[in-house]
Amino acid sequence: MIGALLTPLFFAFSAVTGQRVAVRLGAVRGNFVRLGIATTILGLLVAVFWPQSLDLETFSWFFVSGLIGFGIGDVALFLAYERLGSRLTILLNLCLAPLFAMAMEWFWLGNAVSIQVIFCAAMILTGVTMAIRPGAKARQKIERRGNFLFGVCMAVTAGFGQGTGAVISRKAEEVALVNGIMINGISAAFQRVFAGLIFAAVAMAVVRWVMKRRYPETLRETMRPELIPWLFGAALFGPVIGVSCFQWALHSLESGIVLAITAMTPIVLMPLAAMTEGDHPSRLAIVGAIVAVAGVALLYLWA
Repeated sequence: MIGALLTPLFFAFSAVTGQRVAVRLGAVRGNFVRLGIATTILGLLVAVFWPQSLDLETFSWFFVSGLIGFGIGDVALFLAYERLGSRLTILLNLCLAPLFAMAMEWFWLGNAVSIQVIFCAAMILTGVTMAIRPGAKARQKIERRGNFLFGVCMAVTAGFGQGTGAVISRKAEEVALVNGIMINGISAAFQRVFAGLIFAAVAMAVVRWVMKRRYPETLRETMRPELIPWLFGAALFGPVIGVSCFQWALHSLESGIVLAITAMTPIVLMPLAAMTEGDHPSRLAIVGAIVAVAGVALLYLWA
């Protein structure tokens, strides 16, 4: 239970630190640096303690999962951070991800969609609509860059990446079980984050080529003393510690309970976003977030 309770807390810390990195370094570069730090830490842990967990067939599935989840999903996530802030980005991302996951399972695996699932989907969409409608705009002090609507599209894309990547990740774990390979959360995270790092590097190259952006003094800007804690926080709280707590929880509790508790992240994030970003949501936005999170929790508990 401790792991399940810690997961939304660390995911919330990952969001507020990631938002600061996205604004200070730019979304694409900030995401690349953050994934580079996470990949290095996870890779060293796997190389020292679990080198036998790396298997070519299993890695192939985790790699595809990482390209979609940590690649497409996290690039879109950081683009949304710049435009929406952490609170609204995470609400859209985490509340829409299970809908994309179930759509993927229906399309790929032929899983049936029940009345309960439809009811929960309606709750989630209603809550999200309440949270993002013009009358629900929050008072924000921290810097924002870019178009709000584009940010919403990127947060939805991040939800697609996370939900679809999770389904493919479960396929990878099934392949590992068939092949007799023991996969823990850190090894799975490393294989997925590594793929995300490659996608992030390609995204940086494309942005530089298309936008003719040169990122002057990149290393000096990245290593500014005031930014280093935010960089390591974004890398550690999400892909490393947060995912480890999540996997720890899955070993001792039913997956539906763990996922329902994890769905509380947008609620946990609200006071953190208020303190670090000056993001004070309206009453309508708070009610919408509660409705959406309740829909996600019921979806996991009834699934």
